[in-house]
Amino acid sequence: MKLNVPVTVAVGAGAAGIGLFVAGVFVLAGAGWAMLAGAAPLLGLSAVTFRGLMRVTE
Repeated sequence: MKLNVPVTVAVGAGAAGIGLFVAGVFVLAGAGWAMLAGAAPLLGLSAVTFRGLMRVTE
C-alpha cells in the first residue's frame, strides 16, 4: 500500500494549520480569530491522519 498520499495530506494539513495559527496569533484582530478557528480543524485532520497511519504501519 502506498502511503505517499496520506502522508502528504497529514503533513500539508499540519503545515497549513500551524501557519494559520501563527498568522492568527500575529494578527489577533478580526481576521486573526478566523485564522485561529481555521487552524483547529486542520490540526485535527493532521492528528487523525497521523494516528491512522500509525495504526496501519503496526
